Amino acid sequence: MAGLFISVLNMSITASYVILFVFIIRIMLKKAPKIISYALWSVVAFRLLVPFSFKSAFSLMPRKTNAFPIPNGIIYQPELQIGNGIRVMDSHTSEPLHAPPASASISPLQVFIEYGAYIWMLGIIVLLIYSLVSILVLRRQLKAAQLIEKNIFEARNLQTPFVLGFIRPKIYLPVGLKDDERDYILLHEQIHIRRKDHIIKILSFFVLCIHWFNPLVWVAYLIMTIDMELSCDERVLKEMDGDIKKPYANSLLSLAARRHILNGSPIAFGEGNVKRRIMNVLNYKKPAFWVTLVSVLLAVAIGIGLLTNPHEKGSYENSDSENDPGEKIKTETTQSVSQESLERPVAYIGNIIENFSEIDNYIKDYTPDVTYEEDLELDQRAYYIQGAYDLNGDGKADKINAVLIADNGHGSFIEVNGVKVTLELYNPTGSIRFIDFDSRDSYTEVAVFDNGPSGDPAFTLLRYDGKKLYPIGSIDRYALMDGQGKFISWFHLANNFKPRFFSAWGEFKNNEYVITNHDVEQYKGETYEVDGTGYFVPLDFNPENYYEHVVWESEYLREFEAAKVKLLDIHISPDDRTLNWFYVELPDGEKGLLYFWIGD
Repeated sequence: MAGLFISVLNMSITASYVILFVFIIRIMLKKAPKIISYALWSVVAFRLLVPFSFKSAFSLMPRKTNAFPIPNGIIYQPELQIGNGIRVMDSHTSEPLHAPPASASISPLQVFIEYGAYIWMLGIIVLLIYSLVSILVLRRQLKAAQLIEKNIFEARNLQTPFVLGFIRPKIYLPVGLKDDERDYILLHEQIHIRRKDHIIKILSFFVLCIHWFNPLVWVAYLIMTIDMELSCDERVLKEMDGDIKKPYANSLLSLAARRHILNGSPIAFGEGNVKRRIMNVLNYKKPAFWVTLVSVLLAVAIGIGLLTNPHEKGSYENSDSENDPGEKIKTETTQSVSQESLERPVAYIGNIIENFSEIDNYIKDYTPDVTYEEDLELDQRAYYIQGAYDLNGDGKADKINAVLIADNGHGSFIEVNGVKVTLELYNPTGSIRFIDFDSRDSYTEVAVFDNGPSGDPAFTLLRYDGKKLYPIGSIDRYALMDGQGKFISWFHLANNFKPRFFSAWGEFKNNEYVITNHDVEQYKGETYEVDGTGYFVPLDFNPENYYEHVVWESEYLREFEAAKVKLLDIHISPDDRTLNWFYVELPDGEKGLLYFWIGD
């Protein structure tokens, strides 16, 4: 639910800008037909309901609007920060040993998201219950209503006309209306039904329930209903023959003097804003053709501009899914893993230590056949894999079959020559590769790719010795290897520093992952080039407990491009040697804590 709440928050932020823009446009279109202003609210509804959009050079959305939305991965942040990218598997089971959660690493933003999600859902439930109760009370008051014709009813205890119903809407009129008043009001309600306004009103209320925490959405809902009524009044004036502005306004005034019984029911389609409607009726003049034409063209252009997102420019040009390895792997499961590494957003790639290089250099040039149903969503697919490769060095190709299912779905397994091992996978993409993990032995390991619970890509490694198939462990996708059983995890690399340095290296011994610490004291006091987007919290002192000062808010984001940064101190998690928090001095002399978003 926290992930859904984050998506709603981000949509609400974007829609707030659109609402303010529509407010301004309504003023500009004051002389235009009110139906145009009414139609513009559909753009707001789109932004409040749809979490994505198209990109256009004509977009009116500012480039920095919601430029750093609350990432969905924040709900996994404790695991991301304490994880070293390694999930070790015991030889007797295929279940990964996850690092225990560290409650001390939970940020205030995570607490807000966790509790905010429950409060948000509670608010939705309260509003829905209120609307349901109000409708039930209203229906009880209408039991004595008499059918006049078709879907038209009259009620003695009714003081104002309205439409009630969704699929088969009914019109309810007060008893005692004059003939001319009845004609005007009945036409008004029928126009509402023809335009499906009764459905739009209900759907709009449900959108309001979802975004109840945003005051701008409440204001937009109220103004949208005003535009709905004003545009309907104008339609009545257009359809009725002769000059009926005064008698129609009098009928509205007569109804306004009566007492309403709707009691604020949000779904019953009652009439309101009488004063504004009377003024609009009396001042109504049929607009000239050119005014209508220009207004329509302006509204269409503005609608397209607000529906689309701008093309990215500048430092964020390459920050979207085009360069995100997780997205590449999701959409191109048959693409070679070597190509995947080219898409990793790394500030600097090069040998940081002799004999260690990118993991792609040890991947065999062989890809098994993969089949799946393309019509299914990525998280609903089951990947069926078949292939043959010599895994134990006996010169014979070993038959390989696998079924990979997302979200720890039961049924994921890999089978070599009839020997089966079950797997637990968060987000498989159908990619299975073959890696020469240690060139000193005759084995070639099977590497099952998993994009992780929040976009943390990793390979699960399995070895076949001719008789048994067993997992030996899991390494993060962007680790460095030496081809002799050792590797440096992505979480142990200072990836944004040039030259890069590291805090530990690891190896598998008897199916157990062993970490060897690397001395980082030698890197302190040196000046490095830093690239990429990082968080920088200004501090005039070196914090003893660095994590008390870590905040994941956009106001602390900074863009670095070959910036000369002096490394004053390095803060490393003692449990897993994650290398990500640095006390530094910037070129302008400002000191503070520098860290980056890692893990997804």
